[in-house]
Amino acid sequence: MTTSRPSRTETYLRIGLGVAAVLAAVLGYIGFWDLLHREFEQGPGGKDVTDSLYFTLQLFVLDAAPLQTATNLPPVLEIARFLAPATTLLTLGYSVKAVYDSTYDAVRTRRLDDHTVVCGDGAPALLVARGVAREGRTCVVISPSSASSDPAPDLRDDAVLRVGGDPRDVDVLREARIDHAREVVVVTGDSARNTDVAAAVRTALSEVETPPPCFLEMASPELASALAAYELNSGSPVHVEFFDPVSRAARRLLDAHLPDPDDGSVLLVGRGETFEALEDELRRRDAHPPSVRWTSTSPDRFGDLERAADLLLVVVAVDEDVHAVQLGLRLMHSMPAAAVNIVVATRSSTALGSTITGDHVAASSLGRARLHLFNTTDHVYDLASLRDGVHRDMARVAHAAYVRAARGRGESVADNPSMKPWEQLPEDLRRANIAQARGISAKLRAEHLAVVPAGPTDGDFAFEGAELDRLAVLEHDRWCTDKRKAGWREGPRDDVAKIHPDLVPWAKLSPESKQKDRDSVRAMPDQLREVGLHLLRVER
Repeated sequence: MTTSRPSRTETYLRIGLGVAAVLAAVLGYIGFWDLLHREFEQGPGGKDVTDSLYFTLQLFVLDAAPLQTATNLPPVLEIARFLAPATTLLTLGYSVKAVYDSTYDAVRTRRLDDHTVVCGDGAPALLVARGVAREGRTCVVISPSSASSDPAPDLRDDAVLRVGGDPRDVDVLREARIDHAREVVVVTGDSARNTDVAAAVRTALSEVETPPPCFLEMASPELASALAAYELNSGSPVHVEFFDPVSRAARRLLDAHLPDPDDGSVLLVGRGETFEALEDELRRRDAHPPSVRWTSTSPDRFGDLERAADLLLVVVAVDEDVHAVQLGLRLMHSMPAAAVNIVVATRSSTALGSTITGDHVAASSLGRARLHLFNTTDHVYDLASLRDGVHRDMARVAHAAYVRAARGRGESVADNPSMKPWEQLPEDLRRANIAQARGISAKLRAEHLAVVPAGPTDGDFAFEGAELDRLAVLEHDRWCTDKRKAGWREGPRDDVAKIHPDLVPWAKLSPESKQKDRDSVRAMPDQLREVGLHLLRVER
């Protein structure tokens, strides 16, 4: 059932109508009791309580018999005889409006296209809905409690449609026109329920030629990694991406603030699950070049500050936001150098932190260092971040490998703009890297390779024999298909006119271009390791 969320004004109107109806009934009863006792003591009504109640109810339909002949009505009855029918008319009008809105929303839902479907409620669903609204599109939220949810005041009236029901029900998903959606986001707050929703999504989209992707939250990194491996191995036409919010928050924070390894070191201060996720992420990044110099300590020990002369970044992560901000302030005043950035990970933009830093991304000039707040919740459920997901992380690794290989060939940014840092790449080149990451699973299945969650004892994976060339051919074919779909054609290179000389069969490629495809394939194990996965050969 499609339902619009009641606005704050509508909520107040409902409460007001209820209060007015009760007040009219109380005043009417008091007034009739007085009237019947005073003017009709010997009349047909007597002083019977039931008569007073009966005549009071008649006020709401303009048909209270004693009012036809009585004079000099009690003041409370004068008020009630106008207030009661007024509430009746307003309630009738509101009911008509509710029926109209329900019908209108149902019609709108049937015409929806390129919308976002969110399964769940609470802060994550609201953040996704805000992101969709900023794009000028509609978000359909599926939740059993949707009809009574209070809307965010910063969303347009037409930005969110609510579908009341269980998102694990395929019919409810189809009512939200999931087959015409741009994406589906599942954030019900329960990992088991989210997995059930994913199964229903697959069923609802089983006959759709180009199904939308589904982004699904998991409570633990181990579960998210195991399901991600299953997804890559399955080759399902419905792409489901599993993520855990804590690990993703750690990655996004380090992506945004981690200094160049050659510039300085990192100190991690804190305790709790975000702190542990940051430690795991730094440990993982430290295991592969370019390594990161870092150390961690508890909030009660700051001795590392004096030993780290090249310290550039301090990350504070504790489970309680106010404590985190207080700790950040203490650190800010004890920094040995003004060049140090202190990033405080919070789960919300606290008023205290906003007062200190201006907002959650602004830096403060207080003290000798600079203080930043990093709202992990905002970054985890950012719409662009959800869409890129693990494929963006894999694409960054592939791009880094490409840059290293290009430098080995003697190329530079001046003659090859594709060597720019990831953050400076044009959007089309970033999307091309992400598309390459998305195509990994098809190539792996073709070579009987499987993906499993990475373990602490897993070594480096190396391709054997002709595997590398066979995978390079598949990668080249994928690249050609994507380019041609985007309107490119063969010829002397002209990026503006969408002409590229490598849009030819593998056999006609130059040795240099073939080597680029091989380098791309060689980066695949590192790409998978970036998201906690490892390659494994399957017996044929």
